[in-house]
Parts: sequence; structure tokens; C-alpha cells
Amino acid sequence: MSDERDDQDEEKLRLDEWEPQVPSVDFAEKVLARVRSEAGEGANANANANANANANAKTRRRAVRWGVGAAVAGALALAATFALRVGGSPHGHGEAIAKDRTEVSIGTRARAVLEPGAQVKWDGDDVVQAHGDVFYRVEPGARFRVHTPAGDVEVKGTCFAVKIRGEASQELEGGDMQKRDVKSGVIGGALTALAFVAVYEGKVAVSHARERADLGAGEAAQIGNDGVSKSGSLGEGEKKFDAKVAANAAGETAPLAQANENLVAQVSEYRARLEAIATQKRELEKKLDATEKKLAGAGDGGPIRTRAEYDLNQEDWAELAKKGQVKYRVPCLNASGWDFPASKLNEMGLAPGDGAALKEAYQRSHDRVWKELRPMCAAAIGASQEVIDKIGADSCPHLIYDAALKVDKEATTEAHTQVAEIRAGLRPEPAMNEKMNPVMKLFLVLTSANKAFENDLAKSFGPEEAHRLTMSEDMCNSNSRWGGGKKRGEAEKK
Repeated sequence: MSDERDDQDEEKLRLDEWEPQVPSVDFAEKVLARVRSEAGEGANANANANANANANAKTRRRAVRWGVGAAVAGALALAATFALRVGGSPHGHGEAIAKDRTEVSIGTRARAVLEPGAQVKWDGDDVVQAHGDVFYRVEPGARFRVHTPAGDVEVKGTCFAVKIRGEASQELEGGDMQKRDVKSGVIGGALTALAFVAVYEGKVAVSHARERADLGAGEAAQIGNDGVSKSGSLGEGEKKFDAKVAANAAGETAPLAQANENLVAQVSEYRARLEAIATQKRELEKKLDATEKKLAGAGDGGPIRTRAEYDLNQEDWAELAKKGQVKYRVPCLNASGWDFPASKLNEMGLAPGDGAALKEAYQRSHDRVWKELRPMCAAAIGASQEVIDKIGADSCPHLIYDAALKVDKEATTEAHTQVAEIRAGLRPEPAMNEKMNPVMKLFLVLTSANKAFENDLAKSFGPEEAHRLTMSEDMCNSNSRWGGGKKRGEAEKK
């Protein structure tokens, strides 16, 4: 505590050593001359006020940066006023939030010009500047202090400007400002706030924590998390400040930029998928149109089929039962057909990353079907499981069917047709533990395989897309049609 008090006493002694900056008679003309020199903007002076100094000046204009827009423009607007001492009734405390350029009196001896968006609050000679750009003119006297989110500025009598970027996290709106908070600079703890101080007349002390720098006329400094740094002339200092603000802004927006980049990639992927689907849709429409014309030309008077051949409903199964037939599509049971190159996926209307979901669905389908067929196949031919694994899932259905025919042909052909009737909804499915003919069990497994595969795909692609894929000829499938079952009804008589 004693060390802090000693530091404060030493600081006060240093400030008290400053000589008051008493303005000369030609102070207004000197401010105008310095402003025009920094901004690079010449203008014909008012004949009555500046006839001797600027009689032969030529008008030059160029793009003016903040030095003119915020601080310098304020100086131009108020130079004549600042040549006189601030008069009128004192404003001991108050607050101003500028919607437009605003001029206010602060305390007993200061005037300030606030640019749009600036905010100040004061109690005597203690000012809190929370936002924006402000130009100050302080008459000589005791210490005058401006607190910012980045650091403090102290003067006795001078003409200077303060520019803030990186707003305080806690607004200074509403309620009375506590003097102890003002003097300690408590305005919200904005860790990324930056301040720029430009001095036009007199001397200014700039501080952040225990770091401090003294500035004279024509000098500038930055205040931020990394302390106080003098930045040379006003123009040079402003350029450095703007560059640092831009760098900080770029760092803060990096995560957002990455998120946007990811979204752009997703949009591109979806667009490519939609374009591929659109191409495939046009091709399918052409095939459908050709098929419909062919059917119409046949003149059989029957309804035109618009569904895929193996997209069977109960009516289809009823017709198959009459003919003693069973047909089905089974996803490839051989792993060599589960990998799709990017070009093939694109033709199917899928993105490169969709190949993994397809392969996983194929693996689950294989495991389901082979779990049922493997023991049935071993029992049918009296072979070990190791031998059956070498025979493979593609050959086992024929071995099971042939073995059943040899045991009981009548029961086998009846079971064959009954499966079609079950799928047509004409007969209930056997109970889980009910004993059944091997051919019935075989066909029930195989006729349900594609639907189970479709349900797996729906988890990744949705129901409609999953159905499209299971019926696509571009997928790896095994299509089978089995005749030889008992015929029913009219079909049996024929």
C-alpha cells in the first residue's frame, strides 16, 4: 500500500512540475496552421482573420483521415473559440452521447468536440471516455484526466485528441458515476481496447498500469494491453494505430471466417449432389418415357408400370403367387462390390463422403443374411462351417433349395408359393419359433434383405433417397427370379 502511495506522490510531483501552457495571442492561427500542415489541406484563409499569414495560399485538397475528421476537424471548428478562455456557467458533472458532431463544456475549464458515436461522462476534471473520437481543449490549471478502456491521459493545459477502438464491455449508461470509479478508470474491463492520443499543443502524460509516456506537441501514442508506445508524428502514429486495429479485427473474425468457409464447402457439395441428381433424373425420365411408349404400343390395355421391376407391392406378389414365382433383390454379399469411386458416386447423385455410409450399410446387410444362410447351408449339404465359408453366400441358396427338393418336392414347391402369398398379405408369417420348410425360411430371409438394407440407408440419407438408391441399377445388387412353385387359381388351370 505504501509503495502505491509513493508512486502516486511521485507522479503528482512530476505533473506539478509542468509549466502551465498559457496560450499566446496568435494561438488560434498557430492551431490552424498546424492542422493544415498535418492534414495536407490548404484553403484560402478568411480575409479578416488571417490576411497577413495566408494571403497567397493556394487551395489544395486531398482525402483526409481521422486526424482531420475527428480531432483536426474539431480543432478547425473551434479554433477561434479556443483562442478565448471557456466562459459561461461551469458544468461540474454530466454525460454526453453524440449522435452527430457535438460540442460540450466539461468541468470549469474544458471544451470537447465529440464525433458521432462518442461517449463521455465527467465529474469535475475527471472524464471517462468510453467510446469514439473526442477532441479536447483544456485551459491551464490543475490536473485534468481522461480515462479510457485502454489507459489514462493527464494534462494541465493543452489541445489534444483521443480515439478509441475496441469498446468497453460494460456500458456507461444510466445511474450516477461514482467518483472512485472515474479516478481508477473502472469502465468495464475491455481487454482488447486500444486508444490513440494525438497532441496539438502543450504536454500530455499517457499511462497504462505502471507504464507511462510524456508527449509534446506534434507527437502521438498508442495505449493497449501491451502498454504505452509512442508512435512518432501524428500522421505516422495514426497509420500504425489503424493497422493495429485492423490486425486485431482480423484475429477476432478468424473463427467466423473458418465457419463460413466450412459452410461454403457444404453448399458446394450439396449443389454438386443436386446437379448430379438432376442429371440422373433427366436420364430416368427419358428411359421412362421410352418404356411408356413401348407399353402403349403393345396394346395390351394393362396399366403402365412406373415403379422399378423389383419395387414390389402386395398386388405384385399376388400375381407372382398365382404363377408360383418368387423374385427379390439382395444387396451384394461380396465385399468386392461395396466400394464406389468418386466418379460413380457423382453419377448416382452422391457426394464423395457418402461412400462410407454405403459400405457400412452393405456390411450390415451381409452380416444379417449370412447369419441365417450359413447354418442352413451347412445343414443342407452336411458340410462344416469352414467349407461353407469357402462356398460363399451367393451359392448357398441353390444348395439349400436343391437339398429341400430331394427331401420332399411337394412340400418344397408349396412352401415356395406360400412365401409369395405371405408377401402379398394373403397368409400370415410363421411365428418366430415355428418349424418351417427350409425353402420358406430361405425365401423369407432373401425377400426381406433389400428392405432392411433400405432402412439402414435411411439413417444416413433419409427415406426417399434410401428408396431411390436401393432400386437404382447403379448399386451393387443381385437380382433373382425363382419359378417352380405351385400355381394358384387361373394361372394353375392354364
